[in-house]
Amino acid sequence: MQMIADQNPFGVSLTAVKASAKYLPYMDNLKAKYNKNPLRGDIYNLSELKIILDDVIRDFMEKVRNSRQSKASTDIKIVIGLISTAIASVVAYLSVTSEFEYHRRIIAVLTLLYFIINILGEVYFRYIGFSMVFEDRVVSTNISAPDPTYVILVYNKNKLIPSKYTKSVFDLFDSNGRLVHEEFLDDLQALFEK
Repeated sequence: MQMIADQNPFGVSLTAVKASAKYLPYMDNLKAKYNKNPLRGDIYNLSELKIILDDVIRDFMEKVRNSRQSKASTDIKIVIGLISTAIASVVAYLSVTSEFEYHRRIIAVLTLLYFIINILGEVYFRYIGFSMVFEDRVVSTNISAPDPTYVILVYNKNKLIPSKYTKSVFDLFDSNGRLVHEEFLDDLQALFEK
């Protein structure tokens, strides 16, 4: 690989070849992992396939690109869950230990607060928090229902326009629902080198 880059007969970028060579052993380890334990899913269940493909992207970013995923979305979910549980516990305690008339306003405020927190959390995760945030990139994925196409948008911290990857789910999985991981990992390598 180094010889090709040094001679550069086809206009191959030296930096791209060095970057590919840098990640090669990690990529081979990841491919070996998926050869040993192939990923399978129901090809007619798009949400299941999206979860499988998103997990492969996380593995690729963490093991090959050595980029850790931000845990902010998970932390927000945990905080919302804890606050909701505390509010529900207080409301349940008040309704069991005393008459409703004594604590009607407190229960109404707590119930309203419970719904506001959960609705804001739902809005956040539906429109903002659905992306995978890594140290240097934000990766957003989607599968559309009428046309089963898996779309990856990669936003680099220093670029305004994202890199885009689009492929049919039927090209990513064989007829038995097994992920064609070698091709997908090679596609990811090319996408993240842009």
